[in-house]
Amino acid sequence: MVIIKGLLDRILFAAGVLLFMQAPHFVDQYTQRLGGFHQAQAEHLRQYQNIANDQYGGDLEALISEFNASGRESVKQTAGTIRENQYQVEQLKSDLQVLEHGPFFSKLVHLSLNMRYGIAKETARVFTPGMPFTLEALVCGLLGGILFSILFYGVAKFPKLFSRDNVQNNKPIARRIEPRVMRSHPNAGKPVSRLT
Repeated sequence: MVIIKGLLDRILFAAGVLLFMQAPHFVDQYTQRLGGFHQAQAEHLRQYQNIANDQYGGDLEALISEFNASGRESVKQTAGTIRENQYQVEQLKSDLQVLEHGPFFSKLVHLSLNMRYGIAKETARVFTPGMPFTLEALVCGLLGGILFSILFYGVAKFPKLFSRDNVQNNKPIARRIEPRVMRSHPNAGKPVSRLT
């Protein structure tokens, strides 16, 4: 049983290492896909900026205001699309700044709070596992191996905590109290002499 436990521990440690080593690789592929999305959005915005350059002296806000003042609903919706596109380009630029230049821990925190699930889903769909030998990947792998080992030992020990033998062994044992036997003192029964 000890040999099987040791073998399972090693297998789970290796699985944790391999699985967690993929995290930096996934973040890199996600960042590349996000960069492509940013370029597409920026190109779309650039087309409106070119119209603003020709007609409004480069003032995109003037173009949006004119679209909003239009009586046609479709033109007003175009103004909303331009505004949304502006916001998207700024957000994507901010996201890419962290994902391309920040430390790995900052990338993980940023992704957990700001992940774009459509892009993440598409990244996961075409994700190809790899063996990146970067410091980030090695640290993640080591943490994954340790975590899997801790989980394995926690699961292995959990049933023992509530087993019948363990419960019986942990019961307080009632001590048998033996009556104290009073031994007589060697001078017991002798008269006590007073010192004069």
